[in-house]
Amino acid sequence: MEMLMKMKEHGMIRIELFPDLAPVAVKSLNRLVSKGKYDGRAIERLEPDFVIQPLFQDGKDPEIDQMIEPEFRTRQDNHSYPFGRGVVAMAGDESFASGSQFFICLKERDYLQGNFTVIGKVVSGWEEIERLEAVEVDAFLDKESGRIYHVPKEKHVVETIEIIDER
Repeated sequence: MEMLMKMKEHGMIRIELFPDLAPVAVKSLNRLVSKGKYDGRAIERLEPDFVIQPLFQDGKDPEIDQMIEPEFRTRQDNHSYPFGRGVVAMAGDESFASGSQFFICLKERDYLQGNFTVIGKVVSGWEEIERLEAVEVDAFLDKESGRIYHVPKEKHVVETIEIIDER
């Protein structure tokens, strides 16, 4: 099973999904992709040497603004999956996982292991990831959490996401 993330006016990132490692999260992604919920959304967060994270939760659409079972807590094989460059995982916190928002890890980050639900890994499209890694970013203070995030200075939009299931 693969997820194809096509960037508007740019390239595509191909991600191998792990439905056996994260069945709840992959099912949630598949449902939202089939409804076109990801199409036209921008890259929200771009942390150099850390993550690329498209914006999917927006506080407006209850179908996409949802939390699901944190499979990093309930599945030992997910909890022990190592976080290297290209690993794709669901955003969230220590109690819940996002049902829609994922990130692509840009560098090995051992401290993420066991704290986020792994759903797949990048298998191609590295030139698109490298292009995104090189865009200029601005610092953004999230008043609610007090954390500083980095956002692209110019909008970079996910044109469409498609899931291919050849099983």
